[in-house]
Amino acid sequence: MKTIKTSGIILGVTLTFGGFSVFVRPALAISPTQQQLAISTDRMNTEGLFERGTKKIAHGDYQGAITDLDRVIELNPNYIEAYCNRGMAHLGLGNLSQAIDQFDLALQVAPRHADALNRKGIVLAQQGNLDRAVDSFGRALSFDSNFVDAYYNRGKARTGLGNLQGAISDYDEAIRLDPTLAEAYGNRGFVRAQLGDKQLGLEDLEQAAKLFLDLGDMAGYQQTLAYIQLIQK
Repeated sequence: MKTIKTSGIILGVTLTFGGFSVFVRPALAISPTQQQLAISTDRMNTEGLFERGTKKIAHGDYQGAITDLDRVIELNPNYIEAYCNRGMAHLGLGNLSQAIDQFDLALQVAPRHADALNRKGIVLAQQGNLDRAVDSFGRALSFDSNFVDAYYNRGKARTGLGNLQGAISDYDEAIRLDPTLAEAYGNRGFVRAQLGDKQLGLEDLEQAAKLFLDLGDMAGYQQTLAYIQLIQK
């Protein structure tokens, strides 16, 4: 999870690169025609390019990923995850408007696609459009009520809007669904401290520090310790 800091509040941005498993066409009972061979080859090319493009995102080669994903979409204009991952590649390059365009294209294909709505919300939040981000996360949750990232991200956006009680409710849900989500404990703890409940805030931050340490995330651990010291003053 990539972490940013805004107005003294811990804000993390979940960048999850996912996609469909590789689809393998069953063997044909008869000898394939040239047309069937071409279709099969295109399918293999599409999946291979998608996987390669996704790996390039993970390694920071965003432009290379876009090139691969452009070709995937040429071969299959309905490949939702290709639009989503191309959006994340644009986000990696700082092209926020282009990233949103990609998520909108995915939503044209599948209007109820919760992951596309969540990712769009992330970019809207980075643009400072927190109200629209909250709406996008809420729409994602209307289609998938167990979407941990959407609760967590809406909590961050609500924190930025000053809706601290709403943020706590979202962090509560994220933690209920994923009790190991250190960032949710950290954000909830800081918000609780802002609301004047330092004891519960410190308990959350201490739990966050423990989880970060268990995960081997020393940067998250050290940052959380710094917030604990700040609140204890």
